Amino acid sequence: MTMSSPHQTLNTKLLRNLVFPVGDFLFGQKMISRLKFLEAAQYWSPSQIEEQQTADFRKLIRVAYEEVPFYRQLFLEWGIRPEKNLTPADLLRMPVVTKDRLRAAYPQNVTRSTGQKTYEVSTSGSTGKNFHVMEDALTSGYHRAAFLLALEWAGWSMGEPQLQTGITPNRSLDRRLKDWLLGCHYVSAYDLSDSHLDEILNTIEKYHLKHLWGYPGSLYLIAQHAQKRGWNQPLHSVVTWGDMLYPHYRAAIEKTFQTRVTDTYGCSEGFQVSAQCEFGNYHIHALDTLVEFLDEDGQPVSPGQVGSIILTRLHPGPMPLIRYQVGDLGSPSALTSCPCGRNLPMMSSLFGRNTDIIQTPSGNRLIVHFFTGVLEHFTDVESFQVIQDELESITVLIVPTQPALPGLSQAIIKALKDRGAADLEIKVEFVDQIPLQKTGKNRFIISSLKASSGSSSQ
Repeated sequence: MTMSSPHQTLNTKLLRNLVFPVGDFLFGQKMISRLKFLEAAQYWSPSQIEEQQTADFRKLIRVAYEEVPFYRQLFLEWGIRPEKNLTPADLLRMPVVTKDRLRAAYPQNVTRSTGQKTYEVSTSGSTGKNFHVMEDALTSGYHRAAFLLALEWAGWSMGEPQLQTGITPNRSLDRRLKDWLLGCHYVSAYDLSDSHLDEILNTIEKYHLKHLWGYPGSLYLIAQHAQKRGWNQPLHSVVTWGDMLYPHYRAAIEKTFQTRVTDTYGCSEGFQVSAQCEFGNYHIHALDTLVEFLDEDGQPVSPGQVGSIILTRLHPGPMPLIRYQVGDLGSPSALTSCPCGRNLPMMSSLFGRNTDIIQTPSGNRLIVHFFTGVLEHFTDVESFQVIQDELESITVLIVPTQPALPGLSQAIIKALKDRGAADLEIKVEFVDQIPLQKTGKNRFIISSLKASSGSSSQ
C-alpha cells in the first residue's frame, strides 16, 4: 500500500514517475525509489520492520568496522565484532559518541569512500556550536525521501505549490531548480519585519498557495501578523521543522490557517528522525534511524520519562553516525499502535531546543536560525550565545576555536547587521566557555524582554 494525496495531479505523476527518477539516475540519489519503498514499508508489520532494521544494522556495523578507523578502534575496545549476529539491542553494549569526539577525528578517521562525490555540510543546529559532516548524493536522497514521506503525512502531494521560510535566500542553481520543479516560493526567515510579513501573506494570496512550511518561530509570527490583518485564507497543510514547536505557536498557527500543524524532527547531519501523522503522533523513521532515550547512567528511560536522544543512522553514507548524541531531550511513547495504521514506533515528545526571539528597534524579529545561519560560516567560531537585556542592543558571546584573530569581532558584527540586525547595537565578547543549562543543553538566546505581539511564555 502506498500513501499519496487523493488529489494527485498530472504534474504529480510526471514528477514522481519521470522527472525525479531521471534526476536520480543522473545524480545517484535514488530518492524516488526510496520514497516508494518507504510508502509501502510504513505499513509493514512490526516484525517485518524489525527484520529490516536488523539487516541494515548488521551491514552498518560491518561497513563502519571495515572502512572507518574511528569506529573500528571503538569497536575493538568494546569487544564488538561484525561477524557476530548483532541486533539493534546490542547498541547498549556500545559507547555513546559525542560531537566533540567526532569533531576531533574529522575528517580522516570518521569518513569513508562511497564511490560518489562527497561534500561537507556545516551545521550548528540550534545549539550554536559548529559541527561538520560529510555527505554524498545517496545519503541526501535517503534523507529527502523520508522528508517527502512526512510531507505526505501532512496532506501534500508532490508538485503542489507551497511557501517555505528558510535561511538560504541566495539560492544556488540546484536549489532554484528544485524550487521550480516543486513549486516552492522560498522566502527569507532572516527578515520578519511587518513589511516582509505583508509580502509573505500577499504571495500566498497571489499564487493561491495552500501549503506553508518552515521554522516554527517564523510561521508563528506570520500567523500573528495574519490575525492582526484579519487575514482569512485556510491552508491544506502547515509543516514545521528545525526548532521547538511550542503549544502557543501551534495554537496560533492552527487557529489562523484553519489546519493542523505537522511537526517534523530531523537533523542537519543528514537524516530525518520523526514526524507527526494525521493523528498527531510522532512516528520514528525507523527504517532510516534507530532512536534511544537514555538517562544519566546510559540506560533506557520508561515511556513518559525524559531522556537524552541517541541516534543511529542505518544508512552508513560517507560518515556513519552510530550512537550519536545529538544534544536533544525527548521521551519514548507508551503507544504500540496508531489509528493511522502505520507500524513505525513512536516518540511522545521532544524537549530542549529553545526558540526565543531577539527583537530589533525597527520591529524585525530574529529567530535562532538567523544567528546559526550567519555564524556557522565563521570557522573561527566554535559556539555562541546571544543575550538581549534592552531593545536597542544585544551581546554575542563567542567561544573561538583559537585565540581570536584581529578583526573577527567587527566581521561578525558586520555580517549580522548585513543580514537583518542593522539597527541593533551589537557587542561581541570572546569567552572561554558558555555555561550550560541544568538540562545539559546550550541556551543560544537569552532575552529578558517581554515578547512582542502578545506571545505567551512557556
